[in-house]
Amino acid sequence: MNWKAVNDQELENFAMLLRQEMQAPATEPIILEKVIREKNIIAYFQPINERLSGMAIAVGQDNNICRFMLVNTNHQFCKQRFTACHELYHLLYQKNFTSIVEKERIVETDDLEETRANHFASALLMPEMGLRMLTPIEQQRKDAITMGTLMMLQYRYLCSHGALLYRLLRLGWISKGYLDKMSGDVKMHVRGYGYNPELYEPTKKTRLLGDYNLIARELLDKGIITKGRYEQYLSAMKLS
Repeated sequence: MNWKAVNDQELENFAMLLRQEMQAPATEPIILEKVIREKNIIAYFQPINERLSGMAIAVGQDNNICRFMLVNTNHQFCKQRFTACHELYHLLYQKNFTSIVEKERIVETDDLEETRANHFASALLMPEMGLRMLTPIEQQRKDAITMGTLMMLQYRYLCSHGALLYRLLRLGWISKGYLDKMSGDVKMHVRGYGYNPELYEPTKKTRLLGDYNLIARELLDKGIITKGRYEQYLSAMKLS
C-alpha cells in the first residue's frame, strides 16, 4: 500500500472535526475517555497475553449501532493511546464496518482501511496545527527538528517517538533518512532529557468505560443477539 495514495485531507478533516467537537485545543492531548463516553462506545482496557493491540466491533444497524473496542494494556501507554485512536476510525468513520482484530504490526500495511486508520490516529493524536504552534519556526524546515523538540512534542501529545516521526514524515517535515537517524533507543533519550518513563511502560490495568452490561442486555431484549452470545459477552468482561 502506497500511503501517499490515501486521501489524507479527508482523514485530517475527520480528526480536526472530532477534536473541535470534543473542545480539544490543537496544542493539547486528546482526552480519549471523553471521546469514548460522548460517542457511546464501550471500551475495555485489559492486559492480554496474545500478540494483539486491540479489537473493534460494531453491532446493529442504522442509528441503533453499539460500538465496542478492546485495548491491550500489556503494551506501552503511548501505544495504547494510538490503538484506541486507530479503533475510533473503524468505529466512527469506516463505512460498513463490523469487526476487526488488530495484531501487532509495523506502521506500514497493505490494507487500505488499516492505512486510513493509522493516518486518522496520527492526525487525532498530533494535529498539524498544534505541531506548528509548538515547534520553533526554524525547526519547521526539512530535517531541522531537534531531538529535544521531538521529546517535548511526544510528551505533550502522549504519543510514541515512532508515531511522531512517521507523522512528521507524512507531513513532509522530515525525510526517511532523517527518520532513521532520529530513531533508536527512545528510553535513553527519555532519561537523558529528564522525562517520566511511564509513557513507554505498560499500565497492565483493567478498565471498563461505558454501560457495557446495559447495552448488552438491550441487544438481547431487541433480539439483535442471542442469549448465548449475551452470556459470552458478560463472561468476556468478567461480568457474569
